[in-house]
Amino acid sequence: MGGQDCTTFSRMHKIATQADVASALSEPLAVVYKHSPICPTSGIAYEEMRSLRQLHQDVPVYLVDVVHSRPLSRYIAERVGVVHASPQAIILRAGVPAWHGSHFDLRAEVMARRLESLKTEAGDQEDPV
Repeated sequence: MGGQDCTTFSRMHKIATQADVASALSEPLAVVYKHSPICPTSGIAYEEMRSLRQLHQDVPVYLVDVVHSRPLSRYIAERVGVVHASPQAIILRAGVPAWHGSHFDLRAEVMARRLESLKTEAGDQEDPV
């Protein structure tokens, strides 16, 4: 891995325990990314997640390896009510799914637009009229 890959990866929070899942669910906005290290489509999706990180460095991305952490992947599906897929990204607002997609639906610009929309909605709710 080159320096940029390591830097980008380090900004993704690895989900290794149920406490890590709880951290993701407690964020105002977060992205949970389910990745398979043995799937070529996941490799493409991972690059999209890297691009998303560049566009929204303020939104934490949580990564779960679905091969090595299958029980946690299932646990996430149960907790958020989104049927498991891989690769998959779930945008959470205060622990509630606000968008999810899998496979070739994982496009950085689509997810970035949804995050912008959610940030705007949150700003509107905070500013009394």
